[in-house]
Amino acid sequence: MTADVDARALSVVGITDIEVLQERILQELCEHCGAQSGALWVAGERGGLRLRAWRGLVARHALPELVDPAIVQANPWVSGETFLVPLVGPGGEPQGLAQLGDSLNGGFGAPLLATAQRFGAFAAAALKTAARFALLQRQGLRDRDTGAYTLGYFTDYATKEIYKARRYGRSFSLLTFSLDNLSGIRARLGQAASRQAQQTVPKVITQMMRDADVVARAGEHEFHVLLPETDFFGGLMFLRRALASVSEHPDGKALEARLPSGLTGGCATFPRDGDDFDELLLRCRRRMEDRRGSLHHQLHLDRLPFWDEVELLLGSARSPKLPGTAGEPARRGKVADVLFDELQLEVARELLRDPGARGLVYVGTQAVRADLGIIRGLDVPVSDFAPRVYVLGRRADLASHATVVPVFLEGDEHLARHEFLLWLGDGLAYALLQRRGRGITWGFHTSDPTLVEGLVSKLQAAYDLQPS
Repeated sequence: MTADVDARALSVVGITDIEVLQERILQELCEHCGAQSGALWVAGERGGLRLRAWRGLVARHALPELVDPAIVQANPWVSGETFLVPLVGPGGEPQGLAQLGDSLNGGFGAPLLATAQRFGAFAAAALKTAARFALLQRQGLRDRDTGAYTLGYFTDYATKEIYKARRYGRSFSLLTFSLDNLSGIRARLGQAASRQAQQTVPKVITQMMRDADVVARAGEHEFHVLLPETDFFGGLMFLRRALASVSEHPDGKALEARLPSGLTGGCATFPRDGDDFDELLLRCRRRMEDRRGSLHHQLHLDRLPFWDEVELLLGSARSPKLPGTAGEPARRGKVADVLFDELQLEVARELLRDPGARGLVYVGTQAVRADLGIIRGLDVPVSDFAPRVYVLGRRADLASHATVVPVFLEGDEHLARHEFLLWLGDGLAYALLQRRGRGITWGFHTSDPTLVEGLVSKLQAAYDLQPS
């Protein structure tokens, strides 16, 4: 058995491609230990052990993305029907952790403890060498002006990610960011301001990323970001946070005070939006065009607080007509009193059709009551309910709920007259804003994703809600 493990260890120590190495380590360890399934967490640049490979009959959704190295023991150990093998080098610092299961031999016996530990020491050394090799490679592949990776490196990285996603049935998201007003900044503020704008975007985005994420400079005014193992909703949430973070960064604020940068972005996800890089990039750019044509941009709503934006969008019967848009429609006018409750019920029905699909719903009303449409619609047992649903208003007859989170706001003057429904899902968006008056309810509704995203972000900021 020792000869077997030594041969397997020697087969991995010469591999310098970190992606290939991770898969090979898990394969060799599973075969040596007679395990039909396994998962591997590897030390990353930003700390912690991150999930990097899995095989066999494992439930991917049940595997944690991050493992704290502090809980990793120095030697292999058996926990129930699971065999855990730390990958620890001579310095004693864990470079990885393998979790093996579904033994072909009826269990993981004592003889495996020593041989698995021996293999783990070789694997740890190989991982450390491959990580250093990858770092040296990347250092020569960064754009000199912005610090982002070059387009050549990014394309190669994306090609590998497409291969992995096809092989293992994974998804990933591609994001594109554009500084639309870069030429105007250069013409009016000079080259230094233009360079600052170009450097701020990748600098801020890099601070948000995981160690497997990559940002690259694709042109003078354009950047690409690749987010492995990220679905469309996750990519959309990253896009929202990135745009907000750049605008809130001191360098971004200083520049915006002088001249808007026109930063916009688009997101596409493999395989949902395409099965090759060019198709995904085309979808990103189409969504960027949709953002540019959004009512959010036409009305310059970026800097308005939530309730100021609500009042502007609602307007009144005497307000000018809303500008026409090339994208999703938006309308305002009289609405039926029952619309608000009926839409809540419809949203609840849609959420229950696919309870595993991620989404974000905010309902604002005078009081958090048990007879609200969203409460009644979701008042059924649901396991693994992925959407997050919040109801805002003063406390009434509902203290808690299995799937809905009540947010109690006492004495909020805005919610005394206004109600709203905001819904962001996987590829869908909807908002209803309404104001109740004497004998009339005046409303605004839209399916413009950019406008809905902006309303959600400002609502979260207005009430200190956890950003998603």
